[in-house]
Amino acid sequence: MWLVTAVLVAAVAVAGALRCQEAQLRCAYRAGCGAALENYEMMCNDVLVETNAKCSKACEYALIALTSTAEGKDLMNCQCEDQYCEQARRRIDVCRPQVLRGAANVTSSCRLSQLVCMADAQCAAALGYYKQLCKSMFKGRKCSNRCRNSIEILMKQEKAAPLTTCQCDGNEDYDCPRMQSNLERLCFRKPHEGHRKNHERGHGPKHHKEIEEEVHRGAAVISAVSWSLFLLTAALQFSVR
Repeated sequence: MWLVTAVLVAAVAVAGALRCQEAQLRCAYRAGCGAALENYEMMCNDVLVETNAKCSKACEYALIALTSTAEGKDLMNCQCEDQYCEQARRRIDVCRPQVLRGAANVTSSCRLSQLVCMADAQCAAALGYYKQLCKSMFKGRKCSNRCRNSIEILMKQEKAAPLTTCQCDGNEDYDCPRMQSNLERLCFRKPHEGHRKNHERGHGPKHHKEIEEEVHRGAAVISAVSWSLFLLTAALQFSVR
């Protein structure tokens, strides 16, 4: 009896699963998932096109970031409609053990932590402001008030939490050890006297609020445009049919 029940549950799950073409469109036109999907297609290209290819660290990270989004999870569990889709799914399955282990320990790599943040529209917007406003800190010069504010706002994002404790492992596309050293030395270890005075005058909170509002607006605009593009593409597909 339990076997019959299990088969029925599995059948219902398959029947209720999104078709992969629809799942891919939903992900592609959702700001965060769309970025994660692009990284996945680029970083996992060898695994997807070659038989018996090994799962690279870059592909593992891209898959973890993709499945950190709701749309990405739907895409990984979608219902294939053609042989190419089934073949790609079989090939990418080689990454499953690594992805399961890596997803449980996102803080082990700063590159992975950054990809997970970029897969979330609001976290990606906050990360963009951090990169823009902290250029002097990256170069080892100073940590400005606006840089500190952008760091505070970035750390408020749920998907940015792993960035606070991540480890440099050499897979980053930037000088990770130097950046962490500058961040600790210039922004955290010795609070800047001018920063404290500006907060007392009220300038610090103003800058903080402005950046925070920009992050929310930026994420909202990106999501709205992405959703509009999805609806337009869907309408064009149905009209062609």
